[in-house]
Amino acid sequence: MLQPNDYPLSVQFDLAAGTFAPITSKSERRLSEMMQSFYDVDAARAIVEQGDRVLYEVLYSPFETSKSDMAMCVTRIFPGKVGDEYHMTKGHLHERDDQPEIYFCLQGEGYLLLQTLDGEFRAEHWTKGTLSHIPPMWMHRTVNMGADTLVFVSVYNLSAGHDYEVVEAKGFKMLVVEREGQAVLVESEK
Repeated sequence: MLQPNDYPLSVQFDLAAGTFAPITSKSERRLSEMMQSFYDVDAARAIVEQGDRVLYEVLYSPFETSKSDMAMCVTRIFPGKVGDEYHMTKGHLHERDDQPEIYFCLQGEGYLLLQTLDGEFRAEHWTKGTLSHIPPMWMHRTVNMGADTLVFVSVYNLSAGHDYEVVEAKGFKMLVVEREGQAVLVESEK
């Protein structure tokens, strides 16, 4: 017998605005929560002292049934830099080592940074329409290197979980910074 949450569910996208409805929750990530993610901590501290800006927001909707679970998020990374490093997500690794994720870029330009715990690194260049599969056991972070908001959809199993601490402890091998007006990848000193 079908349970109340076992029926199909749809959401409606507003592609121009980079949002959807209905959403279950919306969260914001401010610079003060991510200061240690940026290599120029002094620049981050100075920005926070002048006003703690929102780097990105996440619109969330779970799809749970009696036999399965999925989640969909829309992440909106606002344009800007901390020092010469572009705004980015905090990044995470899934707690369950068998769980992949799908990202689909709806607007903007950026990079999807991926790295294994053993240090293998990849950077996927993103533009509108890029679809990326993130295999299990790859840390991942998204960077907005454009002048507009970078908007992407992510789809994953709720049971995958999110481990942010491993990214904070290990960091990524490469950073995305501006050099002579261009976004470039440079080696991290972390």
